Amino acid sequence: MPVRFSVLASGSRGNSSLIAPDGFPGVLIDIGLGPKTLADRLTAVGTPFGRIACVLLTHTHADHVDKLTLRKLASRGITLHCHEGHIAALQAREGFDKLERKSLIKPYLDRPFLAKSGARVEPIELRHDGGPTYGFRIETRSGRYERSVAIGYVADTGTWRPEIADALANVDAVGLEFNHDVELQKRSGRPAVLIARNLGDKGHLSNDQGAELLAAILERSVRGTVRNAVLLHLSSDCNDPKLAIQAARRVVREARRRVAIHAASQDPINPEILVYAGPRPVSTARSSSGRRPARPRRSDGESTLSLPFDSISA
Repeated sequence: MPVRFSVLASGSRGNSSLIAPDGFPGVLIDIGLGPKTLADRLTAVGTPFGRIACVLLTHTHADHVDKLTLRKLASRGITLHCHEGHIAALQAREGFDKLERKSLIKPYLDRPFLAKSGARVEPIELRHDGGPTYGFRIETRSGRYERSVAIGYVADTGTWRPEIADALANVDAVGLEFNHDVELQKRSGRPAVLIARNLGDKGHLSNDQGAELLAAILERSVRGTVRNAVLLHLSSDCNDPKLAIQAARRVVREARRRVAIHAASQDPINPEILVYAGPRPVSTARSSSGRRPARPRRSDGESTLSLPFDSISA
């Protein structure tokens, strides 16, 4: 059975995404929305707060963790998985002390862990200003005998490195930052310091950088995987969904793959994807990172020479 991947909000005014296996507790990535807005959006996708097991926090910027929603987690008994490097900044936020008193804070380190929902989570270290920032590879299933579904999530990073692409190889769906178009950023009229920050190594990925990362992930992945790519954290001032989609579409076509491309939005909820488990690589060799390398092969319903298709939400 599929796993639902819903982007509840993505952008500078708040970020939160839901991973919900059918019939099992859901996982939120970030809680950058106020409690009422977040509750309304969860209800709209059929997974109310009462069915959320835990939250995975990427970093502590205000558009990723709302202080009032921290209180909501405590009242609902929802576990917060945050990096140990986040705790000092979170201790100043209203509601965090209530989570601590209820033993609902579960710090993660730079290695895979089992989330409260039962999902296997691999943290991926990113480069972003304002403290430790992480992406995730999340593997979960919707039934005891179902094959696990793998979803990658990388946003709020100024650059990427090969190890990130390695960690995201062979996921079934991936969310990647496509924050800005470089020329629109330069002509935005924003203060020079803000432009430099966004273009810097600890700022945000441009459309071209996001596309390069997507290309690297596809290169490392067997055919039949990475069937959905969600473009995250698009700037409302310095980007256009059409430009982001064009950049992603270009590398998908060059890789001659089948990938549905979705541009996430600040509101309303968009996209909502049903993610199915795809093939997994078969190899006894391991890379220096410990991950088995992808070995290109055919999968059911897809020739190695098939052309890509575009399923675009914008």
